[in-house]
Amino acid sequence: MINGLTYNQLAAECHANNAKWWHDLETGERLDRDKDELLMLVVSEIAEAMEGERKGLMDDKLPHRPAAEVELVDAVIRIADFAGGLGFNISRGVYSEYVMPLPDNKGAALLEITRLVTGISNLSEDLDIADDRDIELLGAQIYQTLERIQEYAAKWKYDLDGAYREKSAFNKVRKDHTAEHRKAAGGKKW
Repeated sequence: MINGLTYNQLAAECHANNAKWWHDLETGERLDRDKDELLMLVVSEIAEAMEGERKGLMDDKLPHRPAAEVELVDAVIRIADFAGGLGFNISRGVYSEYVMPLPDNKGAALLEITRLVTGISNLSEDLDIADDRDIELLGAQIYQTLERIQEYAAKWKYDLDGAYREKSAFNKVRKDHTAEHRKAAGGKKW
């Protein structure tokens, strides 16, 4: 759970908050988003968390919070939006109760989380929508990834719930997320 939400509730909320990224700016028609592109954006957030850890940075958008904490929340938001936008059910499924603890090295731990994200990509690449087992495996991989991010946050005493609330509120009023800004040269396209 993050912010008192189950992972599926989180996915629905994050997707509702990010629906504008799933529609064409000109026509308003729903886009067929590329799964690997979406997951690479998650990886970029984890890389930014690594930079925050490496340099001991505070976040540039929420300057009272450590950069790594906010970047991990950004990764959670992107993963949840991915699941919500593509209609994946996030569940424990085949996820085992016993998982090795995260490494004590922050870089190694973030790399492990990145490997889990690439695992989502691998599973979604070969996904057979008609195969319930494929859908269950993908939902369990998403579940495990979110669990490991939470484990990382707990291990290094980051407040994901508070950062999630603040970053979600901030994202709703960001100038660079407006249609006008996105259409401009250098604006966020995806």
